[in-house]
Amino acid sequence: MRVALRFLAVLCPVIALAVFGSLKMMESLESRWMAGDLSRRSLLISESVHDYLVDNLRRKRVPAIHRLLNRISKDERLLGAALCGPSGELITRSDSLPSELVCSDPWLTARQEGGAFMELGALRVHSAIFPVKRKDQVLGYLLVIHDTSYMTNRQKTTRTYVVVLLSALSVFFFFLTLAVYRWTRSESVNRLKSVFKGLLVGDDERVGESLTRSGFSPLVQDLSRVMRELRHAKDMVKEAETGLAWTPSRLRTEVQKVFGDTPLCVIANREPYVHNRNGSKVEVLLPASGLVTAVEPIVRACSGLWIAHGSGSADRETADPSGKLLVPPGNPEYGLKRVWLTKAEEQGYYYGFSNEGLWPLCHIAHTRPSFSSQDYDAYRKVNEKFARAFLDEHRESDPVALIQDYHFALLPQMIRSKRPNATLSLFWHIPWPNPEAFGICPWKKELLTGMLGADLIGFHTQFHCNNFLDTVDRFLEARVDRENFSVTIQGHVCYVKPFSISIEWPPRYDLPTQDFASEREALLSELNLPPGIRVGVGVDRVDYTKGLIERLRSVERLLDLHPELVGKFVFIQIGAPSRTHIKRYQDLNAEIQEVA
Repeated sequence: MRVALRFLAVLCPVIALAVFGSLKMMESLESRWMAGDLSRRSLLISESVHDYLVDNLRRKRVPAIHRLLNRISKDERLLGAALCGPSGELITRSDSLPSELVCSDPWLTARQEGGAFMELGALRVHSAIFPVKRKDQVLGYLLVIHDTSYMTNRQKTTRTYVVVLLSALSVFFFFLTLAVYRWTRSESVNRLKSVFKGLLVGDDERVGESLTRSGFSPLVQDLSRVMRELRHAKDMVKEAETGLAWTPSRLRTEVQKVFGDTPLCVIANREPYVHNRNGSKVEVLLPASGLVTAVEPIVRACSGLWIAHGSGSADRETADPSGKLLVPPGNPEYGLKRVWLTKAEEQGYYYGFSNEGLWPLCHIAHTRPSFSSQDYDAYRKVNEKFARAFLDEHRESDPVALIQDYHFALLPQMIRSKRPNATLSLFWHIPWPNPEAFGICPWKKELLTGMLGADLIGFHTQFHCNNFLDTVDRFLEARVDRENFSVTIQGHVCYVKPFSISIEWPPRYDLPTQDFASEREALLSELNLPPGIRVGVGVDRVDYTKGLIERLRSVERLLDLHPELVGKFVFIQIGAPSRTHIKRYQDLNAEIQEVA
């Protein structure tokens, strides 16, 4: 007991000093983090509205600028924003900004690099100012004011948790030290050392074996839990320091946290690498596909599997008997499994039902959708073939699949019926029409039911999500929850969410290192064009939804309105041929040639 009291007398001042020092250090760190976070937020706001401000300042549209400042001030962390003139005079400010605030007071203070903190009445705010420039001329200054009260509250909460945690740890180590002192000369100390070594190296088997012999099982279990929490906190701090940018390694880590060791599988009609025979050689073709560009980096990062239609003339000879191979060639990072289709299946499923039926139907294009029972039968059989290919590769009870596009509307329910615990998502890469337009499809109920076998359906925009929910509500007996954007059918819940797909960045291909002038000179020389000519460029897949005819006619209209550009302007349209087996696309190619 005397030893315990002596130890406690020494421990109490140490605890007080540790708590006080930790709080001061935490306060200093949080202040620096706060300043950096608010400066980055202010800079992001400034860069996002800079061009709009320049345009409206040049045209003297102060009301438009006032409305913009009100919109960006709706952020609950933002106190307000103001636009000051080049000499510090107030041009306009958001309605939420206090009336006593004028440009001249915070303006000079905020010109410090990264902004500065200041007192505004009872509030402590962070102000930052950014020049609005057109070329080298300063048109004004954007003043961004953040309310830091939410961060102050967070600091108070953090300090409370730090005090509680340090106190609890101090008490914990006090009793732990007493226990260790009691058993220092006993055989248990060697067993406890074995437990600690197991915890430090993460050897769970060693820890379990030692716990059964040591007699410290409850104590070490608590210590193991605390160490796991500390490792998790360390990971969070590291993530905060490195930022929130998505990288392949971070994506792989996040996927493993959610799905464990279960690999991701992408199911798409288009394969990312096509092998074609050219004489005695086999060439690798990267198809012109927005879907491949958007999705393939995910599979590469996660070392997953891609299941697709093997359409290349040398695809069979480059794959194993089951249709599998590793890609990319020369630097394999994931698996590709090819599904073989007959010409009749490809004609009915791809060219027929998918691209003569669903494509014009969903785009509400000025091309009438064509539906036939033979095409739908082929579509259903091909979906069944892809379902079997997926299930053969994933015989465990809970596979994960990312199903792509309108070619596989029936596939989610087919997989769900065989693997109820599968995690399935379907992304619809094209628009979704209103219920009246979709209602002309003879198999609308079958398609909707098949899609709702997924756990998540993604569209590009919220408008498309709303159209889909309206369509389900119109044609199926299902419960549509518009608040949570979900559909419940036969006890299964499917969520419907918008996900805007972006381009791959950084690109996998090497960008040219020459400067713009040399690139332009090489292009003009290649096309036998005179120097100084103005060049317009379009790059598209040849499809009637791309507006190619309208684009060419707009060039003609430009030359009609500005005849001085004749001979001084050239437009280059690069078109990747697409679906040339379909008559509508054949007619489109002929029409483009005629208009050009």
